[in-house]
Amino acid sequence: MFKKKLSLFLLILCVTVVAAACSGGKDKTAAKENDTKKSLDAAEVKVESAEYTLPPQYDTSVQDDQYVLKVNVSVKNISKEPLNVDKSNFTLYQDDAQVSTISPDDYNEVLSSSSLNADKVTKGGLFFVVDKDKDYQLVYTEPGSGSKKDDKTLEFDIKGKDLMKKADTLQASAKALSSYIDVMIFGKKNDDFEKLTGDNKSTVVNEFDKSFKQGYITSSGISSSSAKDENLDKLLKAVKETLAEKSKVSTKTKSISGDKAVVTVTLTPIDASPLVDRLKEKATEFYSKNRSASYDEAQKYLLSIYPDEFKKLGPSSSEETVEVNMKKNDIDQWKLDLNDYKTSSLVEKFIKN
Repeated sequence: MFKKKLSLFLLILCVTVVAAACSGGKDKTAAKENDTKKSLDAAEVKVESAEYTLPPQYDTSVQDDQYVLKVNVSVKNISKEPLNVDKSNFTLYQDDAQVSTISPDDYNEVLSSSSLNADKVTKGGLFFVVDKDKDYQLVYTEPGSGSKKDDKTLEFDIKGKDLMKKADTLQASAKALSSYIDVMIFGKKNDDFEKLTGDNKSTVVNEFDKSFKQGYITSSGISSSSAKDENLDKLLKAVKETLAEKSKVSTKTKSISGDKAVVTVTLTPIDASPLVDRLKEKATEFYSKNRSASYDEAQKYLLSIYPDEFKKLGPSSSEETVEVNMKKNDIDQWKLDLNDYKTSSLVEKFIKN
């Protein structure tokens, strides 16, 4: 799983030994039906739901104190003549000021332009950039004869306070990813892991640990028989404890589209750059005292001292940022794809060489 990425910092041991040897050593709103469905001469308009959502993945215009307000509407032609319907028939106001619209990642969600025959219905979403926890007014304008004075309107009140109750779910994928980091990389317990992710904690941890150990064996060149599990366990324990103590991590859901989310992880990695010189010095000392020692014996020695040397490392002076993909299952739990290249990139970022 993480074998390739983990080998990047584990390769330090292999390079060190060679160098030393060569050198000599569900509900969206609480509104009532009569508040959400209203009619004019030609149109019956219903606000099906309203909810806060996150901005599109590559949008940079939405501020931290803002959300995207998604309003799902339906429009029915209750006249005998064709009725033209378009998203431009709708306007949203916040504190009597018109707010701007925004396009979602999936444009198929947007209310499309259509010409409705009698008794026909069209449905779709409207997307606006709004300040959090405010009250809004959605206005539908039914086209008249071409003069604005002939236009007729419907008004729908939307209370941000009601929407805030479910806004926390927007960060559910970030919370789930944090729980993966806790149990896999930091070795923490995290009692909420299975509730947030739906994964079996023991299975996930065992798979991660197995990949870590195999990555070490592959990158160092030591034989599997020489790399005893107890020594590998000590190394893994030291790495996890050091990361848990000295790394700082924050996660934030950047975007959600259907059952997929992109989570931004900002972290302070461990600075492993001093480790090369330290291990090289130790390897040189080992060879000077054991001139007939084999490569395998030198690797076993370095493996035995690696945990203590790793614990001496400190945090980097700079942060790293990585985006990770998450996917939601049928019961709203967010899962991490352990084989995705972005997951491997996340693991790699925790140790800076």
